[in-house]
Amino acid sequence: MVAISHIINNGLLLTSQSVFQDVATPHQAATEQYNLVKYLAGAGPYIQHPGFGISKDVPEQCTVEQVHLLSRHGERYPSKGKGKQFEELYAKFKGYDKPFVGELAFLNDYEYFVSDKEYYEKETSPKNSQGLYAGTSDAFNHGTTFRSRYSELFEQSSEPLTLFTSNSGRCHVTARYFARGLFGDEYSDDTADFAVIAEEDKFGANSLTPVVSCQNFHYSASKDFVGAYNTDFLSATSARITEGNDFNLTEKETSRLVEWCAYEINVRGYSPFCNLFTNDEFVKLSYGSDLSYYYGNGPGNNLTGTIGAPYLQATLDYLKEDNPPQKFVLAFTHDTNIEHFHAALGLLAPEDPLPNDHIPFPVPYAHTQIVPMGARLYTEKYKCGGESYVRFLVNDAVVPLQHCQDGPGFSCKLSDYEAYVQSRLEGKDYASQCGAENVPEKVTFLWDYKTQNYSAPDIDS
Repeated sequence: MVAISHIINNGLLLTSQSVFQDVATPHQAATEQYNLVKYLAGAGPYIQHPGFGISKDVPEQCTVEQVHLLSRHGERYPSKGKGKQFEELYAKFKGYDKPFVGELAFLNDYEYFVSDKEYYEKETSPKNSQGLYAGTSDAFNHGTTFRSRYSELFEQSSEPLTLFTSNSGRCHVTARYFARGLFGDEYSDDTADFAVIAEEDKFGANSLTPVVSCQNFHYSASKDFVGAYNTDFLSATSARITEGNDFNLTEKETSRLVEWCAYEINVRGYSPFCNLFTNDEFVKLSYGSDLSYYYGNGPGNNLTGTIGAPYLQATLDYLKEDNPPQKFVLAFTHDTNIEHFHAALGLLAPEDPLPNDHIPFPVPYAHTQIVPMGARLYTEKYKCGGESYVRFLVNDAVVPLQHCQDGPGFSCKLSDYEAYVQSRLEGKDYASQCGAENVPEKVTFLWDYKTQNYSAPDIDS
């Protein structure tokens, strides 16, 4: 195993310093492939999309007209359900009546990384965590860089800016810390307002969590296909990890330790559990997660595009407006909901379904590249020489549409983008396909937030 716990400054690399031995400078080494965070299924810290080398700068002779942000909450503690699983496993460790030896020797003086059960579901912050990856700090820094990037557009507005968030406590916290970074010393109730939209089925499509109202949606619709992915290697992994101890780990418990590794990094900045796995094991387990998410919340599920369709339609309508209510649409929700929007948009959808009998390299649908903690999807509208264009940034990297990229900076002409979106929306009907009766069928909160009461109390999720 590679001792990665103490090489945080090298980006939690799954390799030794030998990776630099046969190159003249560190810049020549392909270290990105060894970044542990890539293989943590979106449960670890934020990581940028690898991108394609396209400049993020606003194309020359273009001006920014609108920017839409769809963001996941920042780094967090485990959920209550995941925490219960970890606690059961921790109790099993503590119940062992002999000193651990070998790879598990660190458990002899290990303390569980969640010091208070009240932290479950919560965003990590400098107050409740000790590592480098506090979710609130991530959000604040994101807001600061966002303001710097779009400073000219900000200067055109003097009205308070309304940010949209689900009423998940961690999403709301992310929105607030983002706003603090965005406005700096100017942050106040006079500069930033929040439309807090309840995660309740009565809101239907007029929500940042429209899946709640989609009664016909089933994450596990393809569970048999996903479950056929070969994880037999975990038996050997479990045996190796426990070697020398009169102690056993099931395959499920062993795979759970990777999740433990991810969440502990969010809290402490490192985790000794990460050291238990080889590079190959991380790659195999990561693809198993990609497979599950692709067929669960991604384009491999036949209803995800339908669930994301109303928000896609709303953002298109907004982009077509010359004088929208705001130049910025800043929205904060969960990874699930962002994946549903992506499923509707099709920006990152692979041409072929993911297989379950082998790992396709490169993996065409990598969950962590799409929705890591703190994920951010930008939709930019430019005016260039009398024409309007649309371009996307996924986690700080420009990602062009496959068949519409001949505009400045690989952008897509707005009229062509409209035709593309309409083709994506064809045959999708949220109400009928979701079985969502007597609830809103479209998004209105982007326009009616000043006249409707969007002030739901935060919930612990």
